[in-house]
Amino acid sequence: MDLVGNPSVKLIVTSSEDNASMNIRARLLERERWTEEGEFDSHPALSHGDFRIVQVDRIHLDEDLIDERAEKALGVKPEVVIFASRHRAESRIPTLTVHPVGNYSSADFGGKPSALSWAHPGLMTAALRALSVNAQGMGFNVSFETTHHGPLLGSPGFYIEIGSYEELWGREDAAEAIAASILSIKDEGYPKVIGVGGGHYAPRFTDIALGRKVAVGHMAANYALDALTDDLMLQMSERSGGARKVYFHKKSMPKQKHRELRERFATLGVEEISSDDLEQL
Repeated sequence: MDLVGNPSVKLIVTSSEDNASMNIRARLLERERWTEEGEFDSHPALSHGDFRIVQVDRIHLDEDLIDERAEKALGVKPEVVIFASRHRAESRIPTLTVHPVGNYSSADFGGKPSALSWAHPGLMTAALRALSVNAQGMGFNVSFETTHHGPLLGSPGFYIEIGSYEELWGREDAAEAIAASILSIKDEGYPKVIGVGGGHYAPRFTDIALGRKVAVGHMAANYALDALTDDLMLQMSERSGGARKVYFHKKSMPKQKHRELRERFATLGVEEISSDDLEQL
């Protein structure tokens, strides 16, 4: 319970504008017995254990502060908001992705400029690990993406997605893997870290999440490094459950940039960590 007495739940947000989202929703409803418990956005809200499913008619990106609206409408406090979504990429590589929410610079796709929403490193990393197991043999890559796009939230949240093009969004096996992964998430209490460097699909951060006892929060790809003001660096730390460790994809960036960022993070009380500092799973 929180201080005002509302029970804490894991809020799953599905969108009728997004056929991958509705595919995941259908698989969730098949897996468990859900009961109607209130109404949200003119749709029944569904309950199973400490999970709630709501449906919205707009795309997720436009649903700023959906956590606060759900708390008001349903009398529950989201511990985490999980956006079941599609993912589009020009590469057209079949990929199932998990990522935190926020913008390092402009807000071209929801949220606010230079504002990160809260992440939940433990539950988000647990979702990635579960997905890597549940999607085996399906022909999909499984990876983090670095932090990007909206909506703005007051509660921790993350996206879990089917990608990377329309013909894959209806794949029931992919949606089933995501549904099973969502319902299995548990925070193991592993050390929380933030990630800096590398490409958008966060290869090193994905690797350490799948191989080490770690909970990964906000991540910034190389293309976002020049936008990292001290304020955004603090947001990365504080909004990743208070993570005080930063893991760098060092080989992806010039040595001088790594040294500069390492020193700046250290000044803010966030120390560099290496994979050798993390226990193997």
